[in-house]
Amino acid sequence: MWAVVALLGNAVMAAVGITDKFILTKTVSKPVIFVFYSSVFILGFFLLLPFGFIQLPAAGIDYLIFIISGVSFFFGLWAMYSAIAESEVSRVGPLIGATAPFFILFLSRIFLDETLTPQSLAGAAFLIIGSLLISFEKKDGLGIWRNGLGFAVTSGFFFAISHVASKHAFDTYGFLDGFVLTKLPIGILGAALLFNRDVRAIFFKNPNSVPDKVSKKKQLFWVMAGIGLGILGTVLLQYAMALGSVTLVNSMAGVQYVMLMIFVALISKFFPSILKETFTKKQIIYKAISVSIVGLGLILLLY
Repeated sequence: MWAVVALLGNAVMAAVGITDKFILTKTVSKPVIFVFYSSVFILGFFLLLPFGFIQLPAAGIDYLIFIISGVSFFFGLWAMYSAIAESEVSRVGPLIGATAPFFILFLSRIFLDETLTPQSLAGAAFLIIGSLLISFEKKDGLGIWRNGLGFAVTSGFFFAISHVASKHAFDTYGFLDGFVLTKLPIGILGAALLFNRDVRAIFFKNPNSVPDKVSKKKQLFWVMAGIGLGILGTVLLQYAMALGSVTLVNSMAGVQYVMLMIFVALISKFFPSILKETFTKKQIIYKAISVSIVGLGLILLLY
């Protein structure tokens, strides 16, 4: 069951990668503004608290865990959007998808006492390696730490911390309570971004980050579409984590980035005004090998 939910979540998140890149290049050019849009609406979860829909924790240490999860997720988002704004989404996504489960593999063993069977561990390793290979290619003489990819590794680290803390919350309080309580700090930090000049500008005037050729209506449509898909994908993936292993669910991100590569290639060919990335014959062969490794990892994981 968890694997099916994880596959659905990864399919949705592949579409999110496309919308995020479009938003950060065509509508909202500053990552801080998109972070604000993506996080401030979570404040609505506070409306659930007075009506008893959410069980508040009795142990004080659990509040710290919720805060760690939410704060880490917030900064993971910020680092991810910064990476996407500066690099190609088909490279940023797989690098996050490789680094996050790598960190989770160690953190979950330490803090959750989570162990994997040899076959599952091998499957996770192939998925991580495949994801890493998709992003690890030198292009135009630039190394992996250039063009925002350092942000991608940072994002993967923050997401790893958040996911391990969230898994503890799910195991202790159930999925709904754990999900809401770990996300509330994100909304608070999102509201705090109102102190940022670029964020405040969207309420008082047309910010410089919005190109003249993009109307407010179109900007709002793409931003809300990205947020909606992001919420759906996040809920599916976190529910999969609640059902199964946090390490294995995150390792399956390799499938997401295979889908992302396919989406990017199709859109670049047929709708280049939305997104344009070029692939040489050598890069296509390289990526095909990476996809084969991801496929092998998925087979080991599911069978």
